[in-house]
Amino acid sequence: MHRREFLKRAACISGTALIGRGDVSAEEAHIHADRYGVLVDTTFCIGCRRCEWGCNEWNKNPNQPIKNFEDKTVFQTVRRTHAATFTVVNRFKKPDDGTPVYVKKQCMHCENPGCLSACFVDAFRKTEKGAVIYNPDVCVGCRYCMVACPFDIPAYEYDKPITPRVTKCTFCFDRISTEGKV
Repeated sequence: MHRREFLKRAACISGTALIGRGDVSAEEAHIHADRYGVLVDTTFCIGCRRCEWGCNEWNKNPNQPIKNFEDKTVFQTVRRTHAATFTVVNRFKKPDDGTPVYVKKQCMHCENPGCLSACFVDAFRKTEKGAVIYNPDVCVGCRYCMVACPFDIPAYEYDKPITPRVTKCTFCFDRISTEGKV
């Protein structure tokens, strides 16, 4: 038997075996009744950056006056979240007419978070309310979560060489769990 014929037969047998093993029913979602979510309608966003200010104000990273968030020159580059900024707004131009569209970027608190599955010490956990939260006491600093996140959200505190941590949006979990609202 020639190598090509052998490979064809092996692929055919493997494919037949895999087809028989698959489950055709859809996986049932187990979503908590009191789950939180965020809906941002970009058609209403005017780029005022108040959401950035509110996030920084609540998380105290770094606590800046609202006047600093009136600077529109930040829209000249596409920004991403970093260790001291959990929410950013970027401006893009519509291809058809060039009008601006503002897009908020923050943690998506995914149903199946890549950061959580990549963390081998379980420094991330998903709460019943939907927030993906991080425990810095468990983290070993490998930064696999940063690589695993398709949205480039977890950020590392490179400017703190003695006690660096990974940071990300907390979904205001401390606020939700104590006050019951955002």
